[in-house]
Amino acid sequence: MAAALVVLAMLAGLGVLLAIAMARDDGEGARTEAAGAQAAPRVAGAALLRRAAGRRCPRCGRGRVFRSYVKMNPQCTECGAVFWVDEGEWLGPFVLDYASATGVAIIAWAAIELLAPQIGLIPEVMLLCAVVIASLLLSFPWTRSLWTVFLYVAGAMGERPARAEATGTHPPRAGA
Repeated sequence: MAAALVVLAMLAGLGVLLAIAMARDDGEGARTEAAGAQAAPRVAGAALLRRAAGRRCPRCGRGRVFRSYVKMNPQCTECGAVFWVDEGEWLGPFVLDYASATGVAIIAWAAIELLAPQIGLIPEVMLLCAVVIASLLLSFPWTRSLWTVFLYVAGAMGERPARAEATGTHPPRAGA
């Protein structure tokens, strides 16, 4: 059982490293700088992970990602980076939440089976549910902060794009 847990942890870690590496490659290819513009210096991976753990802006490392434990700031107060530009960006942190809750559930289940094999099924399931809910509540801000790091590495974090309503121009209506 311990070997299976080690393998699962290694696969999860490898998945995170591959996702960051792919995002870094895509971010490099997608970035096109204007002629004569200076490229922003790249931040080292360890520094990005420290910024995520500290719930700081991945771009500057000074601004806070969260206003309170569960309320995110819309943008960095120091450098102006918009943390989540698109509304659908909740899916990435949701997957991180799911992965961490699954890992915690497997570890808790293994601990229960090893330390208290005589416990009944209903108390075991109730205990696992409580542990998973607690892990989700505890990991919430860090999974969102880690996702902002992923967006930064992917090149998707930056200034909010100009909206058509702000410029006064509207796209043509269908059927008009």
